[in-house]
Amino acid sequence: FFFLMIRRPPRSTQSRSSAASDVYKRQGINAEYMGKEKLKMFFELDDVKRRHTPYFDVYNTGTWIPTPDYSVSWNYQRGAIAGLTAAIINETQLLFHQSWRLLLTKYEAPRNFSQLVNFTRSTLKLENFNRGYKSRMQYAFLFGGVDIASRVAMYRACHAGFYRHFGSFEVTFVKKIPTSIVAALSTCWIGVPFEMARLAYYGDKTFPKELQRGYTSYLNALFRIPFEEGPYFLFKNTFPLLLRNCVQTLTLFYTFDYLKDKWGFTYRNVDFPYTPVKACAATVAVYLACAFSYPWGVTIREMVDFWPKEKGGICTFDNNYRKAAVWLYYHEFTSNYYPGFVNNYFWRNAPWMFLTLWVADNFGIFNYWCHDYFSGSGNNTWEDTFV
Repeated sequence: FFFLMIRRPPRSTQSRSSAASDVYKRQGINAEYMGKEKLKMFFELDDVKRRHTPYFDVYNTGTWIPTPDYSVSWNYQRGAIAGLTAAIINETQLLFHQSWRLLLTKYEAPRNFSQLVNFTRSTLKLENFNRGYKSRMQYAFLFGGVDIASRVAMYRACHAGFYRHFGSFEVTFVKKIPTSIVAALSTCWIGVPFEMARLAYYGDKTFPKELQRGYTSYLNALFRIPFEEGPYFLFKNTFPLLLRNCVQTLTLFYTFDYLKDKWGFTYRNVDFPYTPVKACAATVAVYLACAFSYPWGVTIREMVDFWPKEKGGICTFDNNYRKAAVWLYYHEFTSNYYPGFVNNYFWRNAPWMFLTLWVADNFGIFNYWCHDYFSGSGNNTWEDTFV
């Protein structure tokens, strides 16, 4: 930036002996030509690259900006990285926790660090852990690399063109609600076949031998079911899963996006680290996503499948999940919404949600271009207002 520090030459000099004219004569450069070149360089459009965060001049922006970092492949790649990271770590810790609890049924819990190390090694050597790891990773690659990746990519596709005001938060964040709903609805079905195949794979082992299909792995079940049972089997009676995925995506991404923007004054305008703000926003978003999706994904299924039947074995909701969802929506028995919420749902889903938000944000999924009332150079901080 040395050329920016050089004073722009005057348009004209009073005499040939002036200091500025002597300088230019010694350099062998025409003063008028130098002045035009510097003026052109200062107003060059590429000057926007000097900012840490890209921006647009407010006079040249509309309501939607096709940002240079947007592409279908790049959005999906970022979503796949976030999804695979989250799914692999989540499935590994769930399997380890399950094997740990299985070992506790036979042995006492460790009481010191040495026993903890030995107990951990024994857990990793369990047949249950080693046999289950293969199927868990198969599911994790599909869940993270396809389902979560699609959710992240679609959310970015629906919001990449939005911009925020320079040095402040976006006051019209409500405009992102319809596009968030579109992103949630368009991707809620993608992960359903993967989860149905998983339920079929693990449930097959509990059936009598004459009814077992003999699935050898998770992928074996996923590939065989469409041919043996028909493709519709993977979507049959999946209304709770569709509704759960839709609410998860909408609440998780929109809440984090909203809080990151609204709490932006803490790291944009003052010298405060972004990491704790990001962690708090992700934690709130994860909790709300779990809390809002649990009744529609779990409670209504249990209402139909496990609630006591009426006389003659008739289901109160006619074995219809949608009727159960409508009943749940219009009744205020909130204590019935969350049976087993923490142990059976929150701790199984919160890790992958949190990791997805964290990694996706690191790749710029929730970053938006700015539009500025000033076109001068700067570092995109609040001090630029006074430049």
